[in-house]
Amino acid sequence: MIELKKVENWSKAIQAISAFISEGNFRFNDNGIAFKAVDPSQIVLVNYAIPKSAFDEFEVEPTFVGIDLVELNKIMQRILPKDKMLMNVDDNELHIKLEGEISRSFKLPLIDVNDEEINIPATKFDAVIEINARILKEVLKDAQLFGSSVVLRVKGSQLVIEARGSHGNMHALIKETKNLTVKSPTEVVSKYSLNFFVNALREADPAKNVRIELKSDAPMKVNYKIGEGDIQFLLAQMIL
Repeated sequence: MIELKKVENWSKAIQAISAFISEGNFRFNDNGIAFKAVDPSQIVLVNYAIPKSAFDEFEVEPTFVGIDLVELNKIMQRILPKDKMLMNVDDNELHIKLEGEISRSFKLPLIDVNDEEINIPATKFDAVIEINARILKEVLKDAQLFGSSVVLRVKGSQLVIEARGSHGNMHALIKETKNLTVKSPTEVVSKYSLNFFVNALREADPAKNVRIELKSDAPMKVNYKIGEGDIQFLLAQMIL
């Protein structure tokens, strides 16, 4: 049985994952819960882990189960402010109980999902960026006025974000301050899907930082915390 009294962060994590992945395998073990999958378009890899210590009770046999993420997200969006969550897995179903002012029980059938192990590429990135999530989200909103893709340029202590479209261009220069730190010994330029980038950041806490790792013409790694859990997106590059 798994018990979680503060369910909001778990709900946010499921929301973040289900934005890209409709079904996938959750691994329950003595360390906590882990999830790793690639979206159907092969553009983004999602890697999530939440430690056992994040839960109020965590007693579960190690298991590897396939879940419909869309349906699980629907349940998580029904959480009320005072609810706690009880979760258990048997041979055929995921059992979820939400207890608060009312008590509600849900069952999701387990599904067969390709259990092939996904390896995360061992990329040596040239640039490491720590940026306030609110600032980054605002700049990407500006980029969405004109483009469907976004170019990131790192040079020295500056981050440039650009978008181009038939109706106009957007250029944002973010200098190193308390909201941005940049570590890059060389200039880095790379291009990514704007929609995928925005969706990856959707559940990032506006008051906290997002970590971005870049290499020219290579996948981008986006990483941030959701409560005690850690979520990572590896976003494929586009041709410049």
